[in-house]
Amino acid sequence: MIRALAMKEWRETWAFGALALGVYLIYLGNLTGLGEPVLRSVSWLIRGADGKPTELPFIQDNFASTVGFVGCLLAIALGFRQSAWEPHQGTSLYLLHLPLPRRTILATKVLTGIALLLACSLAPILLYGTWAAWPRTHPGPFEWSMTDAAFRAWAMTPLVYLGAFASGIRPARWFGSRLLPLAAAFLPAVLTLALPSWWLMGLPIAALTAALLWATIVQEAEARDY
Repeated sequence: MIRALAMKEWRETWAFGALALGVYLIYLGNLTGLGEPVLRSVSWLIRGADGKPTELPFIQDNFASTVGFVGCLLAIALGFRQSAWEPHQGTSLYLLHLPLPRRTILATKVLTGIALLLACSLAPILLYGTWAAWPRTHPGPFEWSMTDAAFRAWAMTPLVYLGAFASGIRPARWFGSRLLPLAAAFLPAVLTLALPSWWLMGLPIAALTAALLWATIVQEAEARDY
């Protein structure tokens, strides 16, 4: 039953991940100089793309901010699609009548969405890092430690996803009040990027925020009258 629910979520959300991957690949083609001219001609649509391969990957470009920007857009799309879309389509009652606890249903949906989000955002980091580590691809040096900012941006996207999911499941009538969990998720997400020590400061803040957002999701789901 859990596997069937996870496959349902995958079928309904894979297109969002495919679109994000396409954007990432266009941007990578611009950064590495490997993209076709037609791809580089539209790369101006992506933040930080200037049409020229960089000499110091992950350092002289805006790759980390692009990973965070596109990842946040994907997180918001997935979060609202998996939460607000269900009542709108009338499938919430069907899901709640499955022979599974309500928290198990929610956890399956959330874990499927986060897995898709992290996989789509991790792929460009690994591809770009592999290209940068390959000999004679660029004139500058490269160490995998240079990817730290990109991995921080990647790690903070689940917070935005949980904020979007909590906002989508929230039955507030006023639009501003409904988006409160999403807005509250952005500050700790930004802190995870700005704080100097990720393991000592950024990770605990991210974990605490994720726990609070999950508690909000569970509370709203159990108290809401569908």
